[in-house]
Amino acid sequence: MRIAECGVRNKNRKSEFRNPKFDMKLGSLQLNRPLILAPMAGISDYPFRRMALEKGCSLAFTGMVSAEGLLRKGESFLKIEKDEHPASVQLFGSAPEVLAEAAAMVEEIGADAIDINMGCPATQVIETGAGVDLMRFPEKVKKILVRVRKEVKKALTIKIRSGWDREHMNAVEISKMAGDCGVDAIFVHPRTQVQGFRGQADWNLIREVKRAVNIPVVGNGDVTTPSLAKRMVEETGCDGVMIGRGALGNPWIFCPEHYDFSEERSVDFPSLEERQRAIEDHFLLLQSYYGAKGAVQKIRRHIAWYSRGLPFSASFRLKLSGLKEKEALLGAITSYFDFVEGRDSCQSLTSMESRSVIGRGGGGF
Repeated sequence: MRIAECGVRNKNRKSEFRNPKFDMKLGSLQLNRPLILAPMAGISDYPFRRMALEKGCSLAFTGMVSAEGLLRKGESFLKIEKDEHPASVQLFGSAPEVLAEAAAMVEEIGADAIDINMGCPATQVIETGAGVDLMRFPEKVKKILVRVRKEVKKALTIKIRSGWDREHMNAVEISKMAGDCGVDAIFVHPRTQVQGFRGQADWNLIREVKRAVNIPVVGNGDVTTPSLAKRMVEETGCDGVMIGRGALGNPWIFCPEHYDFSEERSVDFPSLEERQRAIEDHFLLLQSYYGAKGAVQKIRRHIAWYSRGLPFSASFRLKLSGLKEKEALLGAITSYFDFVEGRDSCQSLTSMESRSVIGRGGGGF
């Protein structure tokens, strides 16, 4: 099966995700389906965004960009490629003037949407008064949004959490304020700062925010399969779904064909051939962006995600950790998938495991 097919087709069923009423508009930006790639620090680089967009993601976020860093370093600090639109840039900071100036620069660079981060729970971010720390000061949030809205014409969004802790959950209040300030959409991750990424995301909060505002609301949190994405829409009434960790090693989660199934019909997992091809495609994107040496270093973490659940994947990753040359890495990838698929009759699973772990056997896997 070719990657573009993204699973078995069922032409007799139409998903609600293809219904025009589920198209989403952020200001003047029209999205053809409500599936959005979340910003993930250290992960959401150009090659990762391209992989998601090619599979059907309608809007890809960059990783968080420091507003102060962008103003200091200029356009060299942020690059948007011609073939990755629509793209949204997420800014973090705490000073209204700085965020407004940075947002104007992002718009000039060519972003299709600008997001203000008000949800990052990382200590190094909140210590600067940015991220979810902003939610503790609604008046400051208002000043930021009013100032940024005056500066930019492109779609303006915010990403928030439930609040600081269970005693201070003010997502609905912040969302109403954002709508009044001219924000075009709200992305809601229904966990508190104290929770971080622990526990279960409370989708009920997404529904509360949706009922409280008249602008698009996008849910985020604990969506790892197409069926969960559809379930979030059904249970909360949200206008779209933002997917983060569920997209790691799984760009197929954005494939529109997956949303042609009814709840009773299962979706095929990617085949071995699809996984191998995706790793190779991802490597080529990394190589074109970072060079061969950088690609070899960066592809390892993605291979760990792509190979999750496959036989001897831990041994495979261990083998890759000692490879520094492109040819050796690509050869190991081919050998591994050939072995798992049972095409290599010269090795047994036992010998493969043994030789991989102790580092012997330069030939084959």
